[in-house]
Amino acid sequence: MAELTYGSYLKLDELLSLQQRQSDPVEHDELLFIIIHQIYELWFKEVLHELDYLDGLLARNDGARARHTLKRILTILKVMVAQIDE
Repeated sequence: MAELTYGSYLKLDELLSLQQRQSDPVEHDELLFIIIHQIYELWFKEVLHELDYLDGLLARNDGARARHTLKRILTILKVMVAQIDE
């Protein structure tokens, strides 16, 4: 079995190969556009993951963890909004 490293755990080679420009001629800002929108998709995936977890916590009446999870979701949303404001 191959050694688990930071790069292999995050599949960095695969991840960094996903930013493929489509414009012809090449548009300088296209890479930025792709990266920003891929990041948003990852944040949306995480928010859905947290909401699913929150649903289970609420079903179990685990108020403390539910509040913590809501704060986490709020923090993610604040990061996303801050990225738009830049």
